[in-house]
Amino acid sequence: MGAPRAIALCRCFDGALEFQAGNWDAAEASLRESIRLHREIGAASGEALACQRLGVLLTARDRLDEGKAIMEEGLIAAERALLRAHCLTRLYAALARNRLSAGDLPAADDALMQGLAMSERHGHCTTCDALLLPAAISVRAAQHDWPAAERFGHQLDQAAAEYGSHTWLAMAQQAWGELEAARGRQDEALAWYTEAQAGYSRAGNRAEAEHCAVAVAGLQDVPTPPNPL
Repeated sequence: MGAPRAIALCRCFDGALEFQAGNWDAAEASLRESIRLHREIGAASGEALACQRLGVLLTARDRLDEGKAIMEEGLIAAERALLRAHCLTRLYAALARNRLSAGDLPAADDALMQGLAMSERHGHCTTCDALLLPAAISVRAAQHDWPAAERFGHQLDQAAAEYGSHTWLAMAQQAWGELEAARGRQDEALAWYTEAQAGYSRAGNRAEAEHCAVAVAGLQDVPTPPNPL
């Protein structure tokens, strides 16, 4: 039909699906095209969300500075978006993970706090929380703030139960796996990651299933401490 807005949205959704399928080159190409098209028609919300998804992809590919830069472009677009608070919440959640991957814990905490403030402001959107709560668990676990990480974990459990999808349940299990691994509880972490991997596989999310598989392999390589007895 040649409708620019529809094409831009389709490219964004295509990029997200290609990312889940593990086709990262195709995903990146679609998301970059989505950003370009949204900019051409002045659709700030679409641009911001496409930047967020591309930032997540670049972070997963360990192109951390590039991912940070594209998400900062998304933050600028989000400030003029109709769905400003939603866009900003998702971008700050993704940016928190990016900075955590870069080893910049203060910047990760700052991004998380801004994301949590936005979430409070627009009433805890379910789809935004899907990104924000796992990021909160990751940051608090990195800070060894176990009570706060557990609180976010229980919030994610509740949201996953209410949403009732394989992806949400796997996301919560993955987050608990990360938390238990950070606490040095190898067996518990292995169990959570294994369940999460199975859930993501059932949902067709190859990228996250492989991420869990890598975590499982890493935990299995950790030597068991000798029995003091």
